[in-house]
Parts: sequence; structure tokens; C-alpha cells
Amino acid sequence: MRNRTLVVVLAVLICLGLSAAAVSAPAKAAAKPAKPAAKAAKPAAKPAKPAAKPAAPKPFNQDEVLGKSYKAPDSAVVGTVDGASVTKGELMKALWYWNAPQVLGDLLNQKMIEQAAKKAGVKITPAEQKQKEIEAVTRMQLKSVDELLKQFRVSRDRFTSSIRISALAEKTATKSIKISDAEYAEWIKARHILIRFPDSETDQTKKEEAAKKKIDEIAAKLKAGEDFAKLADEFSEDTANTGEGGAKKGGDLGWFTKGRMVADFEKRAFELKVGEVSEPVKTFYGYHLIKVDALGKDATGDEKAGLKKMIMERKVPMEMQKWFGELQAKAKIDNKLQPPPEKEPRPVIRPQPAPRPAPAPAPAPAPAPAPKSAPAPSGSETPPPPPAPAK
Repeated sequence: MRNRTLVVVLAVLICLGLSAAAVSAPAKAAAKPAKPAAKAAKPAAKPAKPAAKPAAPKPFNQDEVLGKSYKAPDSAVVGTVDGASVTKGELMKALWYWNAPQVLGDLLNQKMIEQAAKKAGVKITPAEQKQKEIEAVTRMQLKSVDELLKQFRVSRDRFTSSIRISALAEKTATKSIKISDAEYAEWIKARHILIRFPDSETDQTKKEEAAKKKIDEIAAKLKAGEDFAKLADEFSEDTANTGEGGAKKGGDLGWFTKGRMVADFEKRAFELKVGEVSEPVKTFYGYHLIKVDALGKDATGDEKAGLKKMIMERKVPMEMQKWFGELQAKAKIDNKLQPPPEKEPRPVIRPQPAPRPAPAPAPAPAPAPAPKSAPAPSGSETPPPPPAPAK
């Protein structure tokens, strides 16, 4: 509707412009004989083209805005609310007095990590930086770095800097980590078939009988030589056996170590040999048949590389915490915007006063006297008073 109105207005303006031109023409031209009406008639003006659609607003670029505002004078307005404005100078003053001591502490820790990494000969390549950024995005279950920045309202500079320092610390702290054969031996790779206790049955005994009957039938198929993975895909009631897109996993549980599974399942799984299938194992969930595919101590090639990555994922956080604590304890950190850290007071050991005597019990027959050579009962003597302070 708006475009049609605009076309009509433009047409009216064109007509008015033509009329004004005719009125203001020189008299000499007006004296000429008029041309035949047929020739004088001109084709109607072409309708004006509809107005172009307004351009889409430019997406907000926080890095660009921050850079521009950083160079602006202190009088520049960086925000408003109901007519009241905040200048860059006000913002910088608040940031300084509110956050400067803590941010300086963070920067000093970053410098400390960078120095330690340099001393250890550790660097982060652009490819490693990119990989760590992708890992952060994946961990947050997001699609891109831009989506992460938008969702958490953090600047790109802060994100990339944090990723770089974290990667430096991790690479330096874990540089000397070695995985022993005993650590590999703590892992197994297994698969299982689960038959749950039926919800349709209310009696617990009947629940267990129904599940046991079904798992025994599957166990018989296995003994007859049928494939474990195939039977798992056909009968297992473990919802985790179905991956993305509905693909079945053959009951595969992957690598796991002790402490990850329920006790009865774990105990039996770690007793099995490679290729061996357990008898039905009852747990809180139902009945399981377990088959071990590999032992960590025998892993080689790609399997060992994958297992090493899993072991490192468990060790790295603890190793980084230990490394950072030791590094900070040795570093001479001087945050001039904060008071020096207070030294932890040493515990004062004071002599304990002698216990008050308990009320006298009712008269009782005196016990037989102990031999003179018998030692006094422990704690029966009052400890000597502390030595008097030297004058």
C-alpha cells in the first residue's frame, strides 16, 4: 500500500513539474502555432519504479565497536538509559576501581604461564589454537565460535586469549606425563546385552523371572554360535545402544575403567578374558550378558592411541592443578593494586590443662594391688607444667 501511494505521489509531482515548465516557457515560443493535437499528445509518463527495500541492518560487530570506543575521547557516550548517558570516562573509572586489582591478578598469572611455557620450549601453533577453539565450541554443544561469543556475551579477544593461555598451561603441565603399563591395564573394552525388568509386572519376583527367562534364551543363542553384536542390536534394551540417526552399536560400551559401572557388572566384566562371554549378571537395571573385546594392557596402534587420549583426559586436570599450584608458589608475584597476601599463621600448641577429677564413685571393693614392677596405666600421670619463660 505504501509503495502504491509513493508511485501516485511521484506521478503527481511529475505532472506538476511539466505544467510549471510550460507556464515558464519564453513568450517567443508561445507565439508559434500550436501543433496538431495528435502530435502534441505525448505518451503518459511511465510509472515510477517501486522504492527499493530498506537495507538489512548491519550485524553487530563487538570487536569493531570496542576498538572504535577505545580510541574515542572520555566524553564519548557509550550507553544510555531513559535519557541518562554513561561516558567512556565514567566506564573506565568504574572498571579501574571495581575490577582492576582482580584483572591485574589474572594478567600476572597469564604472564607467569607464558614465562613457564617459554622456559619449557612450549608454543601453541595456529592449528593447535584452532583445534582448542573447536573443542570449546563442541563441549558447549554449539555450532561455531560466533554462536558461543553471542550466547555467553564475551568478546572474541577475551575468548581467544583464554584459549591460548589454557592451551599453553595444558601443554606445558602435561609435557612430562607418561602413562605406565599399569595404567593401561586398568581399562577394558567390552559390550553387553541388557534385558530390563518389565514395567508391566508389579511383582518383583515375577519381574526377575521374566527378564531371566529372556536373557537365558539369548545366552543359548550365543552358545549356539550366533554373533554377539547382532544379538545385541536385536534384543538389547539399553537405550544407549542406539546412536545418532538410529544406528545400532552392537552393545559396544567402548573403553572404561573401574568406578564407571555398577558394582556387580564391573566385578564380572573385569574377571573376563578377551572373547569370553559372562553368564547372566543381575544388576539394578536388569540382566546383562557381557563380552570383553580387548584389555588395555594389550592395546596397540589406533586402539592404544584412543585409550591414551582417554587416560590423559582424566589425568590432565589434576596435573594442571598441581603444576599451577607449584608454579604460583615459586613465582614472585607483586600485584601493586592489592595488599600482600597474609601469611597463614602457624598453629599455636598450648599445653592442655590437667583434667578435673571425676566425682568419687560409690564405695566398691578395693582391687588387688598391682605388683610393684607393673607400669602405671598410660595417661594416669598429670603432665609436668610447661617450663617458665627465660628472664
